[in-house]
Amino acid sequence: MSKINPNASSLIDGYINSRAAFAQEILSLLRKLIHKADNNIVEDWKWNVPVFHTKEMVCGIAAFQKHVSVNFFNGTKMSNKHLLFSGDCNAKNIRTLKFVTTSEINKVQLLDYFKEAFLLTKNAKPKLENNKEIEIPELLQQELNKNKLAKNNFENMAYTYRKEYALHISGAKQEATKLRRLEKVILNLEKNLKIHQWDKS
Repeated sequence: MSKINPNASSLIDGYINSRAAFAQEILSLLRKLIHKADNNIVEDWKWNVPVFHTKEMVCGIAAFQKHVSVNFFNGTKMSNKHLLFSGDCNAKNIRTLKFVTTSEINKVQLLDYFKEAFLLTKNAKPKLENNKEIEIPELLQQELNKNKLAKNNFENMAYTYRKEYALHISGAKQEATKLRRLEKVILNLEKNLKIHQWDKS
């Protein structure tokens, strides 16, 4: 997440107050619902409009001449449980809702959408690192090539766990220590165990 604009809240206040009366009412209600959806929401100011995020941007609101829009930046991942999103949007990730009056806003349903949007962001998995290069010690690679089960389990582990195994072998200074560690590594890989799950007894 890029640096938050320190004047975001005052900029949003000014933005809302400078809009047409109908838009002020809608924007204020949307802002209130967004904060109600998540106590940890952060207000920000990007592209000259209000945006809101937790770990990453979740939604934004904007006023136009005849309507106010809400953009859900990961809307395509949402369930659309109340069928508020139309099916004719060609945007890759964004889904948009438009309102002309506050009477069009079903507060309960829209609050559900904001809650789901923020929850998606909080539960988002970090980008997979499985494709990163790991320097696997030759001894370990040789043993993995001989043991299909251990190799399969190793290759399906997350990058962090594979790196731990590689460092466990390469970190041994003496050849005898490497061989002892290697034997234990293969046994535990056959059980599909990470290093922290090993029996320490």
